[in-house]
Amino acid sequence: MILNSLRFSEDSLLLEQLRLVLGNFRSTFPVVLLPILLYWALSNPINSIPLGWWCVAVILSHVNLQFFTRRKLSSNLQANQARKIVWILSILNVIDGALWGSLCWLTAGTVSQADFILVFAVFTGMLGGGLATQSPVPLLFVAFAAPQALELSTKLWLLGGPIYVTMSLGALLYLITLLGQAINSARATSDAIQVRIDLTETHAKLRKIEHKQTLEHERQRLMQDMHDGLGSSLISALRVVERGKMNDVEVALVLKGCIDDLKLAIDSMESVDDNLLLLLANLRFRLGPRLESMDITLIWQVENVPALDWLDPRNSLHILRILQEVFTNIIKHTNSSKVHVATRTHGDSVVVSITDNGQGFEVSKALMSRGKGMSGQRSRAAGIGGDINWRSSHIGTCVSLSLPIKQPIIP
Repeated sequence: MILNSLRFSEDSLLLEQLRLVLGNFRSTFPVVLLPILLYWALSNPINSIPLGWWCVAVILSHVNLQFFTRRKLSSNLQANQARKIVWILSILNVIDGALWGSLCWLTAGTVSQADFILVFAVFTGMLGGGLATQSPVPLLFVAFAAPQALELSTKLWLLGGPIYVTMSLGALLYLITLLGQAINSARATSDAIQVRIDLTETHAKLRKIEHKQTLEHERQRLMQDMHDGLGSSLISALRVVERGKMNDVEVALVLKGCIDDLKLAIDSMESVDDNLLLLLANLRFRLGPRLESMDITLIWQVENVPALDWLDPRNSLHILRILQEVFTNIIKHTNSSKVHVATRTHGDSVVVSITDNGQGFEVSKALMSRGKGMSGQRSRAAGIGGDINWRSSHIGTCVSLSLPIKQPIIP
C-alpha cells in the first residue's frame, strides 16, 4: 500500500503536485537560521569544530534547495520534465535529511541529556515541517525524513537504557504516523488537482462546442443577410431589366450596390476585437475609391473611443449598413464635394458623425415620407441599442449615430 502511494502519478497530475511542493519551498528560507541557533546553544570546546562544519553544510544544502526550487518555478515547467525534477529533488532531500540526522551523532556524548532532548525536539519539528512542505509528493517527504529517522533512531538505540530505547522506538513510530498523513494528504491533493484538470478540460470542450455553434449561427446569419439584402436587390434588378425599364448605366449602379452589400456582409465577419475604429477603417477602405471617383473629398478625423464589448459580427453589420446608407444618400442626392467623418465620446455613448456640404433637405418631411431609407436606419440603430439623428440646412447635413458603450439589451 505504501509502495503504491509512493509511485508517480501521470505526468500532468505529477506536474501540478510538483508545483505545489516548489511553491511551499519558498516559505522555508528562514530555516537557515536554525543551524546557527543550534550551534550557539549546543557548541562547546569538545564539539565546536565538527558542529561548526555541520552548521555550514546544512545552510549550504538548504540554500541549494532554495536556489533549485526558485529557478524551476521561474521556468516554464513541462509535464515531461516532472519525473526528472522529482528525482533530483529526492536526491537533494536525502542529502539534506542526512545532514540534519547527523546532528545527533555530533552531539551525543558531548552535551547534557537536557541538551540532547533539544536535538530530539528539532528532529520532530523538522519532520513535521517536511510533511507540511512536501506531502503533495510523498516520495520527497520520505527522501527527507527517512535518513533523519534512521540516524536518530540508530543513535538512540545504541545509547542504550530504557529512556533512549523508548525515544528510538518513538521516533520510528512518529515517522510512520507522519508517512500515513503524507499519503492521505497526497491523495486528497491529487483528487483536488484531478477535479481541476477535469473541469479545465470540460471548459475547453464547452468553449470548442460554443465556438462551433457561434460559427454555425454566423454562417446562417450571413446566408440570411445575403438572401434578404443581396438576393433581394438582384431579383428586383432582374425584374426591371426583363421589363426593359433600366438602361446600362442604371444596371451598373444596381450591380455596384449589390457588390457593396456583399462586401459589407464580408466585412462584418472580420474580427475587430471590440474596436469601432477598426470597423470604420474597413468601411473607409471600401468606400474611399467610390467617393474619389465621384470627386468627393473624404476628411477622416476620428479619435480613440472606448471599446464596445457587444461589437460582434451581427451588430457590426447593422452599423455598416447604416453608414453605407448615409454615404449612398450623400453620393446620390446631395451634390456634396466634401464629407467629414468624426468620432467622439458623449456620456455613456460613442458618437459617429458624418457631415457633408451638400444642399440639405427637410428632415421632418423626409421622416414622414413612405421611403424606407431613414426609417430603416433608425430601426437598425434601435436594434443595437443606439440612436440616429439628422441635422440639415442649405449648407449641408450632419448625421449622428450614437452607440452605447455598455452592451445594449437587444430585443
